[in-house]
Amino acid sequence: MIIRGSLNANSINMTIKKNLAVVCALLFMGTATLSAQCTSWEGIAEKEEAENAHVVYRPYLKGKTEADVQALADEDFNLALTNWEKAYGLAPAADGNRPTHYIDGIILHKALTAKTDDTAQKGEYAKTIVRLYDEYLECYPDDRKLILGRKAFDMFYSYGYGYSLETLEALQLAVAEAGNESEYILLDPIGQTLVYLYENEKVDKQTVRDLYVAAVEFADHNIENDHPYKDYYVSGKANMEAKVAEIASDVFDCGYFKGDLLPKFAEAKDDWESVNYIWQKLLAQGCEETDADLVELKETYERLKEIEDRKNPCINGTYLQREGKYDEALASYQECVESTEDEEVKAQILFSMASILTWQKGRYGEANAKAREAASIKSGGGKPYMLMGDIISKRATGCDDWNRRLAAIAAIDKYSYARSIDPEVAGDAGTRIGRLTAALPGREDGFMRKVSEGQTVTVSCIGETVKVRFRD
Repeated sequence: MIIRGSLNANSINMTIKKNLAVVCALLFMGTATLSAQCTSWEGIAEKEEAENAHVVYRPYLKGKTEADVQALADEDFNLALTNWEKAYGLAPAADGNRPTHYIDGIILHKALTAKTDDTAQKGEYAKTIVRLYDEYLECYPDDRKLILGRKAFDMFYSYGYGYSLETLEALQLAVAEAGNESEYILLDPIGQTLVYLYENEKVDKQTVRDLYVAAVEFADHNIENDHPYKDYYVSGKANMEAKVAEIASDVFDCGYFKGDLLPKFAEAKDDWESVNYIWQKLLAQGCEETDADLVELKETYERLKEIEDRKNPCINGTYLQREGKYDEALASYQECVESTEDEEVKAQILFSMASILTWQKGRYGEANAKAREAASIKSGGGKPYMLMGDIISKRATGCDDWNRRLAAIAAIDKYSYARSIDPEVAGDAGTRIGRLTAALPGREDGFMRKVSEGQTVTVSCIGETVKVRFRD
């Protein structure tokens, strides 16, 4: 208790004595109440009356949902409610072996809540429902893991509780008690309640982190172990994560996740899936790759990633190309082309093959064919056409002077087309065109060969056809 203002020693002592007296009285009342609320009809004088009331109301609730009970005719509903009140009042714990009266009372009061528009009355019904849950828990503790969760869930959707600290405490207790046995129905209320309370400065970051992480853990456990309601855990977790994402950048920082995940890394250094998850999660939470605490993790991630990557012929080819193992790279790339159904990947791999065949192997005919195939798969990409232009320039070195100048036209045509469809290569294309312009044939050379501007001719040494244009 916080004592405000100025009090002398005698006043303080008297205050303490009064408080102790109140506490003792409350404890006595609590004990008496608990004893009464767990009374069964076995051994009480009104046993027959309690059993009869139970028998009258039960058919109206047995096997029924809240909606079913709410839909009862008024006469039937009132009959059920009146006899439940009598049965519960005489023997709250029924026969001492079943929590029937508590469960039925909760259902009846939910139906009563739905039947009224009076917010004050809704609030009173909500308090009654919470009290019935508490009595149930005291008298039938074996059901604690399940019922704590159901209580928290109903509090979240009840008038007067909702996004309150009381609801949060109920959710925290339910998850702490049930752990991985927690029901999926808690996930969305957890996300909604945490965000509301945090944004309204009623809970701190640590409170959000603790309950959120615990909720993720029980959701993941049930998803990974194929719980019969796995799909509900998946959707519930997704809803919770989407809501908490609204405050995630403020609540979950790199330091927090390092403390949580680096110990897990220490226990799973050879497990690619674990290492990959931890590395990606830390980066997503704002950790820098250069963080001194992540040096070993980064090295391990890169080592294991290469091992995994090399299992994929498409990626393995890239490693082999970097290592200068060009024949092996071409073989790996070919395996990739034959196995992948991803057209984007196939186009990129064909371009890589064409590059090796051009610059490292000097097999220009094969290179040109690969470049053309890549261009046919991926429209709008200028790189294959840039490479075709380079191949023409390479092949033209074996031509005579006239055909070499005609080849310059063919190369410029490729670069010009690449520039027209792909802004990313425009700069390089312009540079190449500028260099080759001076190499175009002269008008006099054309006149001597009886070739006019615009005439279509074949450049036999490179197998290309061009429309002649002159540099002057």
